[in-house]
Amino acid sequence: MGNYDEMTTARLTWVVLDRLVPSEDVVAARAALIARDPELQSLVAQGVMSETEAIEALQSRQTRYGGTGRGFGGARPAGSPWPKRLAAAAGTAMTVSMLLHLAR
Repeated sequence: MGNYDEMTTARLTWVVLDRLVPSEDVVAARAALIARDPELQSLVAQGVMSETEAIEALQSRQTRYGGTGRGFGGARPAGSPWPKRLAAAAGTAMTVSMLLHLAR
């Protein structure tokens, strides 16, 4: 696969979380990814968190994998803002249409 220390953090995250690492390199790739995050590196070094838990924490931070992208303490949003925006746009369009109809 290559030298994991030379990869960008984004690429290394993608490679590790999508499990694109050859089986013989998994340990090295996961360690390299954890080393990029000082908080996780410290927790693993102290024995507070295992490497597997650290990878799961990284995964929970990534919106692509169902996380919020807000780290450990981020609350999951109640819902997407898009339905509200769509409803507001539809309401605005309907109001403008009604006003134009009344103006004729």
